[in-house]
Amino acid sequence: MGKVGLMGLRAPGGSWDETKELAIMADDLGYSCITTGESWGEDAFTSLAQIAAVTTRIKVGTSIVPVFARSPANLAMTALNMDVMSKGRFFLGLGASGKLVIEDLHGEKFSKPITRIREYVDILRKAMRGERLDHSGEFFEISRFKLRFTPHRPDLPIYIASLSPPSLRMTGEIADGWLPIFLAPSRMDAAVAQLKEGAESANRSLNDITISPQVSVYMTDDPKAARDRERPHISFYIGGMGVFYHQYMHRIGFGEEADMVRKAYMDKERGKAASLVTDEMVDATTIIGTPQECAGQMKKFFDAGVDEIRLVLNEDTKKGYEETIRHLAPYIN
Repeated sequence: MGKVGLMGLRAPGGSWDETKELAIMADDLGYSCITTGESWGEDAFTSLAQIAAVTTRIKVGTSIVPVFARSPANLAMTALNMDVMSKGRFFLGLGASGKLVIEDLHGEKFSKPITRIREYVDILRKAMRGERLDHSGEFFEISRFKLRFTPHRPDLPIYIASLSPPSLRMTGEIADGWLPIFLAPSRMDAAVAQLKEGAESANRSLNDITISPQVSVYMTDDPKAARDRERPHISFYIGGMGVFYHQYMHRIGFGEEADMVRKAYMDKERGKAASLVTDEMVDATTIIGTPQECAGQMKKFFDAGVDEIRLVLNEDTKKGYEETIRHLAPYIN
């Protein structure tokens, strides 16, 4: 199979000491990466620095940090310093987030996210190469400065979380990897075609892009209960995170269902919205079952062209995290 990593290792109410113990376990068992995202809770980089300090082999990366939350120079300093400290184990996952988070939390105008990501990547690449960060763009005018430390390497991987056709084409054109969420392996051909189109426009190929979806996993012998736990997660993204996920569900064949979910969510009927997420929607995008069944479902992702899965654990305790990590470990290599 392909590589299997873990996204987030904080059990509800868990301490950072427990997270570091889980990270060491994942490192020892051969998981490929540990990633953490950033929304309106803990920042991603401080968390990953803790994990990098207690591990030796496993990659660490963001999935994702929004490009509206930091200046490109600040992001370059932070990402390259993480790569130095982790001795080349860091990768940077970028995304736009959404209008509500960017405007109501960060106080920035959510405008032209694709253009903004392009400018960030251009500036980041210059920083990696030890060049001056000179840039004249729609969002940023930078001159004279270059970072006052030597990057660990000139090609730190940059991954982009993208969903819409234009953003997918941009990802294929400029990124080292793609970080999708709610990827349905049986319904991903159109998205991959957009990635390929973007790659070929820049004289690259699909092989230059690591496809690494974030996938919820429930190791259980009660699939019905697991589906019921996942429904609110899916309905929140469709109804509460702007228009991107609603539109995405239309593109993968769940348009009618997504319309009903979004209407109920916008009408503040959150329980109804979750109940309208169908079993088919959950099963298409989620890994559920015994360890053996989970392994079979992971294989479907890899057979469809995925290079690395980042599993999102949904246990309630550190012990539950440990059991899932240990029981799935025999199937990740």
